[in-house]
Amino acid sequence: MMTAGRKIYDTYSSLVGGMLSLLSPIRAARFRFGRDMYRSYLSGSITGPDQGFVPRLRSADTEVKAAYKLTSARCRDQYRNNSLISGGIERICNNVVRTGIYPQFLMRDRAGKFDRPTNTAWEKLFRRWSIYCDSTGHDSYGAMQTIGLRHMWFDGQYLIHRVYDDSLPGIVPLRLELLECSQLDSLVDGILTNGNTARKGVEYDASGRPLFYHILDHHPGDYIGYGSYGQSRRIPASEIIHVWERDMISQYSGISWLAAVVLEGYRMDEFRHITQDTARAQAIFAYFLKSSIPGFNLGPGMPAGGQSVPFSPSATGGTLDTQLAMNSTMVQKLPNGTEVQAISPTHPGDNYEPFVKDSQRWQSAGLGMSFEAFANNYTDSSYASARSGALEERLSYQGQQQFLEEKVNRRIIAWFIESAWLAGMSPSAMPGYARDPLRYHEMASGQLPGWTWVDPNNDAKAAEKLIDLVIDTRTDQAAMRGQVFEDVVERQLEEEEQLINLYEMRNKRLKLQESTNAPTKSATN
Repeated sequence: MMTAGRKIYDTYSSLVGGMLSLLSPIRAARFRFGRDMYRSYLSGSITGPDQGFVPRLRSADTEVKAAYKLTSARCRDQYRNNSLISGGIERICNNVVRTGIYPQFLMRDRAGKFDRPTNTAWEKLFRRWSIYCDSTGHDSYGAMQTIGLRHMWFDGQYLIHRVYDDSLPGIVPLRLELLECSQLDSLVDGILTNGNTARKGVEYDASGRPLFYHILDHHPGDYIGYGSYGQSRRIPASEIIHVWERDMISQYSGISWLAAVVLEGYRMDEFRHITQDTARAQAIFAYFLKSSIPGFNLGPGMPAGGQSVPFSPSATGGTLDTQLAMNSTMVQKLPNGTEVQAISPTHPGDNYEPFVKDSQRWQSAGLGMSFEAFANNYTDSSYASARSGALEERLSYQGQQQFLEEKVNRRIIAWFIESAWLAGMSPSAMPGYARDPLRYHEMASGQLPGWTWVDPNNDAKAAEKLIDLVIDTRTDQAAMRGQVFEDVVERQLEEEEQLINLYEMRNKRLKLQESTNAPTKSATN
């Protein structure tokens, strides 16, 4: 049925369209077309039950600036205090980073062939450096990747500042300093005197490329120096990696990946605690004593296992603290007119578990995880559904791995190659590096951690079939399991050589035993 507002709108717009048609049929046609377009989108209606849903259309960076601090604080709180959120993020880090995403060097010799000795030397140099890469000396390269991924979930961004330290002989002098984006000088904002534009401590040129990062000398929320804003350093953008994900074109900084989940997680955690408190309160009161004698007060109650108190009939009208011992062998006489009422707890109730599971499904969807993995609940899942959920979940992990590879690892590898070349520690000659460094920086890529097969027998047959049909390679299959095909082949060759040596030594031992155990002629006679 057409509402009164819609009738008024149609009548009014028809009158306007008719008047326009007298002056200009073309304008009338455009007006009619615009009216029909407006009516065709219910999401553009300002009437009905959703009339309060009127968000403002602002740039993404404006939205991030307005919500960043509170959103980040809330997400950090949930990571610290909500076991489901904390466990989910740690599970994500374990699957995405594991022991670390390390580079696989792909250097080639002058003939254009894969130079394995050189690549092995580069990888050994990187592995050794990865132990000392943290400027604080606290974390390895893999641990720093895990820390960064955590900050993506509750901050949506972080900074990596490269510094140099040549105090360790034989170690590439590059060091990495991790910084929270809260350390950006947010007072450096707007149009600067040099004509550049600054957004929350990052200085951009006219094309939107970052030029400088204004970094405070200490975290503004640290207890040391708390309340003092401090001074900021103007660091060139070439020395900073700003790790964040752009969701919209008008965005210049990141927002927590938990933004769409944090309120659902907080509300459900509060609901769970309230339900526990209510159930606990109900469990404390097992029985009530009800008296039919007017004005007779049985007292404030008793704890379970309390001692009985003698009852005096002359105490009617007074107050009596009636204590009952909760022992199965005791019979307690009660005053005349006293009725015992047992309490049947109603919490958490039959609807508690379905309600909690529904919320957990919403949260797991926001984290890109299966419900079973997020809630650690496999009671209602079949093998097929669990396998399907695990495979879908891996796509989310792979997306985060690719994000780290593109935004973090490739730039750090470039820094590493450049530092090794400047320090004269390059394992190979790099002709033309000063002229074209990108050519060498592109000769390395991260070896992403993989996963074991869900069904080893069937998955192995499927992989073999794909290779036979020439639609996949052994190299790609090994990479899916987090391995390098060349390394696997080399290890197999080493094993085969060791087995051959073992068989030869075993045969020599057997022949020696036969020769020593052979009977002599004198013994035979």
